[in-house]
Amino acid sequence: MPSDVRSILATDCGSTTTKAILIERGPDGYRLRVRGEAPTTVEAPFEDVTRGVLNAVREVEELCGRKLLDGDRIRTPQEGDEGVDLYVSTSSAGGGLQMMVSGLVKQMTGESAQRAALGAGAIVMDVMALNDGRRPHEKIQLLRQLRPDMILLSGGTDGGDVKRVAEMAELLAAADPKARLGAGYELPVIFAGNRDAAPVVRDSLGGRTALKTVANLRPQAEREHLGPARDAIHDLFMEHVMAHAPGYGKLMTWSPVPIMPTPGAVGLIIEKIAKRDRMAVLGVDIGGATTDVFSVFRVPGTDETMFNRTVSANLGMSYSISNVMAEAGLANILRWVPFPVNELDLRNRIKNKMIRPTSIPQTLEDLV
Repeated sequence: MPSDVRSILATDCGSTTTKAILIERGPDGYRLRVRGEAPTTVEAPFEDVTRGVLNAVREVEELCGRKLLDGDRIRTPQEGDEGVDLYVSTSSAGGGLQMMVSGLVKQMTGESAQRAALGAGAIVMDVMALNDGRRPHEKIQLLRQLRPDMILLSGGTDGGDVKRVAEMAELLAAADPKARLGAGYELPVIFAGNRDAAPVVRDSLGGRTALKTVANLRPQAEREHLGPARDAIHDLFMEHVMAHAPGYGKLMTWSPVPIMPTPGAVGLIIEKIAKRDRMAVLGVDIGGATTDVFSVFRVPGTDETMFNRTVSANLGMSYSISNVMAEAGLANILRWVPFPVNELDLRNRIKNKMIRPTSIPQTLEDLV
């Protein structure tokens, strides 16, 4: 952290709520001072994520008694008691980063591609492989239906067979999938497979997609190299996905650093804590639409650490709360309710939260 940064304003644009925190430097280091929040405004009728950001920052202004906004912009740098030196943001609004990944063998390059995408903060919609048991026309139909934000194409060790990688690329070209946020731009595709197959993949997909080639995520059968693929996912997330989401073009101009997917940022924090304190760390992030579990542990017999992230894309506390009820069962939920309530009333309250995800509890009963 640069020594001249006295204050940091950070926001997280979640699927339901936009949170804002003010961090200030004191004699004993940086400390969280206040926190504010407001409903996220990425969907209709607002369709501008900055509206929710500004509302959350205004609450921070009221709580700390400082002026942080200059009209509809965040005031930087800090001058006296006004403004902040640095503004940063993360986001999972609008469904976050939704990806499809593919590999030649589902249990090898398919799983490696999935780990790379999850580590970068994505929700993996499907893992496609030559041996996944689906026929080509079924895969093509699925690619057209899912409409991911991005596709990670992997497969083959360096110097291995090119033909099977070419089959996957041709299948993707035949599907000609469109991006989730509209057909006005090319779908980002990352190729992180056998380097000898890169020219063939370029011939199949170069004119149809926004293709980016990076180092093989599995250059040898027994070794993974996920870093370049993760970095490319972050870059394309900013260049393509965020640039086309409602209001994010404006939001990106407010910050000198890229906007990260929320799970990617949380994972980075957990990795840094594990490295700094040389300890294993387990973290859980329960959001409105998804629940993420992060872990960092040391590989036995080495000084290396292993980072893992798993995501339940349909378990959360607002948009996905009905799935939580179905998964847990009403009996298990009733065990934790501190007052008498019948099952029908409980079910109705949970369903109301699902259809009104930004509603804020006003009574003890609403906290169910």
